[in-house]
Amino acid sequence: MGISLFDKETEDICFSINFWHWRAIVEEIRRLNLFSDALVDSLHEAYCNNGLSKEECSLVAQTLRAQVIPKLSETERILLNGERTEEPDDGEFHREQIEKNYSTNKAVLLKFVECLESCNGFEIF
Repeated sequence: MGISLFDKETEDICFSINFWHWRAIVEEIRRLNLFSDALVDSLHEAYCNNGLSKEECSLVAQTLRAQVIPKLSETERILLNGERTEEPDDGEFHREQIEKNYSTNKAVLLKFVECLESCNGFEIF
């Protein structure tokens, strides 16, 4: 299962990713402390006419490029709770350590930032 971000102006898909990465990305946005919890919470919900404006996208992209991406190695993953690990994703569903199920990495974050820098804001579907 995955999500797609649609450009608010062109309605083209500007980014698609699986749910496991998306939840970790949204929680990383939360840790940037740029927006209210309510706005960030809404990013977890697809099909609810939610997303970010062009200005909000620009702010997230700038902050991720300045504060997160330079500190993340090519082999690290950011878990749902913000912890970083060099342990590769094993593709298993972890019932006891649920945060291990959700993670993202530098390559995905860079693609996400490129989307944010080029889109006119996005809606989530």
